[in-house]
Amino acid sequence: MKTKLLPVLIALFCLILAVFSFAQAEESNPLKVAMQLSNSNFTEPEEITVSIRISNAGDTALPGPVTLYYSNGDQVEEFGEPVLEAGASKSWSGPLQVTQSMLEAGKISFRIRYSLLNEAGEAVQRSRNFSKEISYTGGVASVEVNRTISPTTAGKGHDVNITYDVLNTGTVDVTNVVITENKSIATKEGVIDRVPAGEKASYTFKVTMGTQDLTSQATIAYTANGQTQTISKEPAEIKYGEINLKANLTTDKKGGLPGDKVKFTLRLGNSGKKDYINIRVTDPTLGELFSGETAPAGHSIILEKEIEIVETTDYQFTVTATEDGGPDIETTSDRITITAVTADQVVHLDVRAESDREVVYQLPGTVRFKVYVSNNSSLDVSNVVVSASGVTLYTFPSILAGETREFTRDVDVSMAGQYQFVAQCRNQLGDSVSFDSNIIYIGFTEPTPVPTEAPIVTPPVPVLDELPTEADLPENLNLIDQILKYAIYVFAAIFAVFLLLVIVALLRRASIKAKSEVALDTLERGGTRDYNQPGHFDEDMDSEPPVTSSEDPLPEDNEDAVTRHRRHSETSSSDTSV
Repeated sequence: MKTKLLPVLIALFCLILAVFSFAQAEESNPLKVAMQLSNSNFTEPEEITVSIRISNAGDTALPGPVTLYYSNGDQVEEFGEPVLEAGASKSWSGPLQVTQSMLEAGKISFRIRYSLLNEAGEAVQRSRNFSKEISYTGGVASVEVNRTISPTTAGKGHDVNITYDVLNTGTVDVTNVVITENKSIATKEGVIDRVPAGEKASYTFKVTMGTQDLTSQATIAYTANGQTQTISKEPAEIKYGEINLKANLTTDKKGGLPGDKVKFTLRLGNSGKKDYINIRVTDPTLGELFSGETAPAGHSIILEKEIEIVETTDYQFTVTATEDGGPDIETTSDRITITAVTADQVVHLDVRAESDREVVYQLPGTVRFKVYVSNNSSLDVSNVVVSASGVTLYTFPSILAGETREFTRDVDVSMAGQYQFVAQCRNQLGDSVSFDSNIIYIGFTEPTPVPTEAPIVTPPVPVLDELPTEADLPENLNLIDQILKYAIYVFAAIFAVFLLLVIVALLRRASIKAKSEVALDTLERGGTRDYNQPGHFDEDMDSEPPVTSSEDPLPEDNEDAVTRHRRHSETSSSDTSV
């Protein structure tokens, strides 16, 4: 007995030692990990966001890098391979697809790999797993399938539509929907890839009627919560028969905001030879729409009904009538879906116009218009056509949300009146929508007549007389002309002689003046008296000249001096003359 207990005791001791060693290692591990999930309660697999923060709480830096791995062993490349210093940390946030296996395990796990120093100071490779618990309650799978047959009675060669509406009323998405119809309807299965929770998807089979009745019976298989489930539809007969009453249903638009109006137009055509009476029109959603109507043979009637949009709904009108003298018949229209959109899905354009004038003075008159188109919606629009009075003026290939575009056009105005521009485009449902601009009034006024001016009298053209030639002149005029020519020559010669004499006189006078200055300078240097300048004496004389009376005879010496002076003057004059 003791021998059998010994291995058990040894194994228990080793287990306790391992747990203790692991606890010691955890206590000495400097890495701290924190993980957060964007969602921790699941009903099915889905994608979430994971945030992880790894910190070094130790006193020293790690000897090697830290790497992060998914639970399947793939490395988280975005995290990198950081070497964490003491007190440093590294964060990562990214998407993660939560799988069914993770939901069943009840946790989301990651793993880190790092290095630590052992007691010998050597770097030792370590790894560590960490996880976050999640809650998996399992989703509720609930699916409804509705079938619509249009028409329920058809003649040879007419098309019959069998439509299946798959409505997911559960809390989990439905995938891989497969619809298997009766072989008389279709040999190929109808497939819908995915139906999100709370939404609807449809699939339509089209078959051409022969000469026999058809039977619709289908099996619908789908997958939810990882399990495959099936729904069966009971058989439905499609009668063969000639029905001469055709129902054609149309609407003025495919949808709009809740509260908007949609007008349904039902056209009933009687191609037979008998009247259809007691016509009654109903719809599964709207109830009874019309009753007591009559469609005469060979004619058509049009019935209109306006309804208010509440939510996205399918409409299909059923028409029952009695053929005059025959049995009751039933036919249906095509199905139409009216979509309810939100305010941010509505297209809205603002159109504004300007003109360079308000009045024209002739017809047609040219006016330059400038048009602005602003996209005030949150959706981009394309192929915006701007027109006036049915004439296309400009087309914008696209106008982005919040953008304003403009163009200028010269328009020939044929009459006075109001002018308005219209911008047309299609919304996200494919409906054509239009938006009007402001109204511009262009008037017409007769131009003010120009004041009458006095007529301009053109003077007569002057008559020019020809000048006579010399041959035509009288002889006495020729003689006078010759005398005048000679007189001009004579006066010119006299003027030249006079000018020459003036020049000679000026030269002579200049020469005489120069010689007089030379003689005067000689007398002054000789100590003689210049009688042309009385009272002037030679500065070198020792005494003043004696004063004599007028009665005393002149001294002999003075006479001789006077005589000499006169002789000298005469000599100078004669030399000058020469």
